[in-house]
Amino acid sequence: MSTHSVPFEQAPPGPAPYDAESALADVERRLAATQALARVGDWTLERDTARVTWSPELFRLFERPVEHGAPDINEALAYLSPESLELTRTAFWYAIDKGERCTLEQTARLPSGTTAHYVTEIMPVADAGGRVFMLYGTVQDITERKALEAERLRQLARVAELSRRLLDVGERERRQLAAALHDRASPNLAALKLIFTSLRNALPATIRGELEPLLDDAAALLADTDAGIRDICATLRPATLDYAGLAAAIREYADLVARHSDTRVQLHVDEDMNGLPAELQTLLFRIAQEALANCAKHASADRIRIELRRSGKYVTLRIADDGRGFDPERLGQAGVTPGLGLITMRERAELAGGRFTLRTAPGAGTEIEVELAPNSHRFRGNPQ
Repeated sequence: MSTHSVPFEQAPPGPAPYDAESALADVERRLAATQALARVGDWTLERDTARVTWSPELFRLFERPVEHGAPDINEALAYLSPESLELTRTAFWYAIDKGERCTLEQTARLPSGTTAHYVTEIMPVADAGGRVFMLYGTVQDITERKALEAERLRQLARVAELSRRLLDVGERERRQLAAALHDRASPNLAALKLIFTSLRNALPATIRGELEPLLDDAAALLADTDAGIRDICATLRPATLDYAGLAAAIREYADLVARHSDTRVQLHVDEDMNGLPAELQTLLFRIAQEALANCAKHASADRIRIELRRSGKYVTLRIADDGRGFDPERLGQAGVTPGLGLITMRERAELAGGRFTLRTAPGAGTEIEVELAPNSHRFRGNPQ
């Protein structure tokens, strides 16, 4: 009988023995790479021994050679500006006493002479009994972000200054045009009316009777043109604003709106507006002018109420109507009225450092309120 041998099959090799040290080293390398990419370092501070540890990225962030080792607590704090130093000490004790994490921004002066900005998260580590025995923190370099924020603020300030200059230029042009109309067109029209009256009286009675309808139309056209020029001058730059002040100018323009519409205008104006900077008076008049124009055009209101109050260090202008109102969420969208006028009023007030408030709803009328401080540094002009 023959026998056949069966070959012995070897079991596949098992997994390599777990090397904890290699795995830990790999995790540390990955953590260091991640921290370098995010420019985030971390540290620990033992409460009882004051022993400090730094991650490799933290050495790079603070330009400290690794061979120098982690600094002691006093060395670490010496990198910070005086303001950041006080904030950091307060945050340390808050985290220890309260057992709560906290976040703060820090400014440091680096060995190279450059200034760096960081955001630091401080987390308390407590033992089983709840006592905080160590602080753990992360530090992220936000210097580039701070530089971008500073540049953005500079650009916003530049845009705001350019906008103020444009408003000033526009106001000067309005004043010049109003003066030109008042000083040239109005006298010419007055002279033309006198000449027309003289010609009319010089005509023979029979001819004057035949031309009476045409003469009446011409006289009415002259009167309407004269009144129109006065209204244009009042809209461009009322002389009342320059010579009688804000309260009188608003009253005059409110009367003008009332004459040209079916809307009743109620005024409650403090007369004590003397001493307000000329720029502020112009600004408030322009906002009131725009608000009244909006009411007349879009609100379908029966009544407009204007309040101009001076209380303490603020001047408040409030204009409300009982018109149809609108949805403020749709302000600025295409086809929604009013739109540009309200946006312009808000921008004028906010450029001057003031507060603009809009209250409205469909069917509930509209109210705007502007609050400005006459002593703001934005008003550089002399009191009027």
